[in-house]
Amino acid sequence: MVRKIGVLLLSLIILTGICAAKGVTVDGQEIKRIGGWPAKSEEHVRATFHDDIEYVYLMTIGDMMEALRQKKIDAIAMSSVFYNALRASGEDEIAVLGDPIGKTSYAFVFAYSEHGDRLRNEFNAFLRTLKDNGSLDEMKERWMRGETPSAEEPRLSGENGTLRIATDGSCPPIIYLSDGKLGGFEAELLHRFCEARGYDYKFTVASFEVNLASVGSGQNDIGINAAEYTPERAENFRFSEVTFTDDCVLVVRSDADVETEKGIGAIVKDKINRALIRENRWKLLVYGMGTTLVITLSSVVLGTILGFFLCFAHREQNRFVNRAMDAFSRFLAGMPVVVLLMVFYYIVFSGVEVSGVLVSILVFSILFAFSVFDMLKSGAASVPKGQTEAALALGFSERQAFRKFVLPQAILTFFPAYRSEIVNLLKSTAIVGYIAVQDLTKVADLIRARTFDAFLPLIFISVLYLILTWLFQRITNWILTRLSPRNRTADEILRGVKP
Repeated sequence: MVRKIGVLLLSLIILTGICAAKGVTVDGQEIKRIGGWPAKSEEHVRATFHDDIEYVYLMTIGDMMEALRQKKIDAIAMSSVFYNALRASGEDEIAVLGDPIGKTSYAFVFAYSEHGDRLRNEFNAFLRTLKDNGSLDEMKERWMRGETPSAEEPRLSGENGTLRIATDGSCPPIIYLSDGKLGGFEAELLHRFCEARGYDYKFTVASFEVNLASVGSGQNDIGINAAEYTPERAENFRFSEVTFTDDCVLVVRSDADVETEKGIGAIVKDKINRALIRENRWKLLVYGMGTTLVITLSSVVLGTILGFFLCFAHREQNRFVNRAMDAFSRFLAGMPVVVLLMVFYYIVFSGVEVSGVLVSILVFSILFAFSVFDMLKSGAASVPKGQTEAALALGFSERQAFRKFVLPQAILTFFPAYRSEIVNLLKSTAIVGYIAVQDLTKVADLIRARTFDAFLPLIFISVLYLILTWLFQRITNWILTRLSPRNRTADEILRGVKP
C-alpha cells in the first residue's frame, strides 16, 4: 500500500514538472500562461502556440489586467483597440509582444427568428450605407485610437418602435456604460441606426454570455457586446456584417521602469477619483445597493408570508398537497440558485418582457418561503405535544391551538435560524447579475471594466455588504428581543388578570 502511494506521489511530481516545463519564448520573453476571452483570441493563441501554453479564461479586461499585474498570467491575448484604450487610461507598464497573432472581427448579434432576420437585414443595409459614404471609417478613426470621445445625444423618435438592447457595457472603447448611458463605437453605431430608421431603444446590462442567451430567447432584439464572430457562435445566432476588424496581439508587462513623482496618498486619491468620482460612478454603487435592498427586503416579506401559508396548508393533512410540497422542496434544495434564476428568466418567462428584478424577487421569495416552512415545521415539532392537548381540552380547535399556543413558541425557537437565513439571502443576491440585474456586485464589474482596476471596486462593495449585514443583524436582534417572553414587563405579564 505504501509503495503504491509512493509511486502515485512520484507520478504526480513528474507530471507537475512536465506541466511546469511547458512554455514558449517570444522576443526573448518566456510565456506559459495567456489570459483572454473564450473566442477568437483563444483560437489564434492555440493555432500559434498549440499546446505549449495554458490558456486562462477571463471575462473582463479589468480581470485580465489584475491577473497580469499579479503575475497569474504572463500575457493577455486581446484586440489592439483594447490595448490602446489601456494605454490611454494611464496603464503605462504594458507593451505589445511580437507581431499580431491574427485578426478579430466584431459584429452585432441577432436572434434566429423572423423578427431577427428582418432587423438584421435592415441593420446590414444601413451599415453598407455608412461604409459607402465613409462615415464608418471616420467613426473607427475616432474610437479605435483608444480614446473615449463624447458623442452627441441621439435624437430618437421611436416612431417605428423600441428596440431591446442587450450589452455587458464592459469593453471600452467599443461599448461601455458612462453615467448611466451607453458609450463607445458600437453605441454610436446603434444611435445612428435608430435615428435613421425611427427607433428608440432601451438596454439591459448583464454578462456577455447572459446577453447572448437573452437575444437567443427573444427577450432582447440586438446584442452589442464587442461580440467576436466565430463559426460555432454563428450556429446559434445571426451576426450582422462585420462592423470592424482588428489585430489580435499579445500584451505583457513592460520591462521599462515607469517614473512617477506621485506619493502613495496621491495614487490612492487618484484611484478613488477614478472609481467613484469620475463619471459619477458613485451613483452606480448607490443604485446597486438600492437594487440589492429591494430584492432582499421584498423576498423576505413575501417569502415569510408564503412560508406561513405553506405551513398552514401542510397541517391540513392533504396527502397530495403534502407530497407535492415535499417534492418541490427537495427539488429546490438540489438546484443551484443561479441555475434556478436563469431557468425562470430564460425558460419560464421566455419571450415575455419582464424585469430581472421581479424574477429575482419571485425566485428568492420561493426559496425563502420553503426555508421558513422547514423552520416552522422544526420549531413546531420542538413544542411538547402536551401544549396542544391542553389547548384541545380547554375547548380550542386544532387550528386555534396551533395558532395561539404552538406557533408563538415555535417562532421563538426558529427565529435565530430565520435571522441567519435573511443574511444568507442578502449575500445570495450577488448572483442576480446573471439575469441582467444591476446589483452591488454587477455595478462593481462595470466600474472595474471602466477603470481596469479590480481592487477598489471590490473593497467598496465588500464594505457595503458588511454594513448591510450588520444592519440586518441589528434589526433582527431587536425584533427577537421584543418577541422574547423573558423581556416582558410586569404590566404585560399581568395584562387581563384581575387584581
